[in-house]
Amino acid sequence: MVTIEQYTPQKSDQVATLQVKPEQTQYTISDVLRVITKLKAHEHPHLILDDGIVVGFFLLDTNYLSSLNLGIETVSLSSVLGIRALLIGGEFQGRGLATQMLKALPSYLNESYPERSAVYLTVNCRNVAAYQCYLKAGFQDTGNLYHGGPAGPQHIMMLHVSDV
Repeated sequence: MVTIEQYTPQKSDQVATLQVKPEQTQYTISDVLRVITKLKAHEHPHLILDDGIVVGFFLLDTNYLSSLNLGIETVSLSSVLGIRALLIGGEFQGRGLATQMLKALPSYLNESYPERSAVYLTVNCRNVAAYQCYLKAGFQDTGNLYHGGPAGPQHIMMLHVSDV
């Protein structure tokens, strides 16, 4: 069963082994522990577990829309979260774990961040597999692109979590 939990140093040995496939390094982080040591106060590290084994990682950013300057002004900035640096370790891919995590995410967010009504993310336009995964999990493409990504334009996607 796939679960989500906040990162704790007790899991650092498992986290250190997370590696994406070489062709995916352009889309996400490659050294999770290094990212954890440089977190800002608004970036909350989370783990994706499958039957208690760490299989992935992501950040929840409580200042997402402001920190990325996505140009989305129709929502209250304090009512949304952002997902950043999402990855499933290469050895765990192809088992539907990302989709399972994303489907479990609304319940987790409603419990852990009850004041937040939506979650946003960006995905590189060339990362078709990830884009399809997000759609399958209920995210909607806003129709806007973010042009500040390191590997080219990114789709801006969102999911309402308060009514799930």
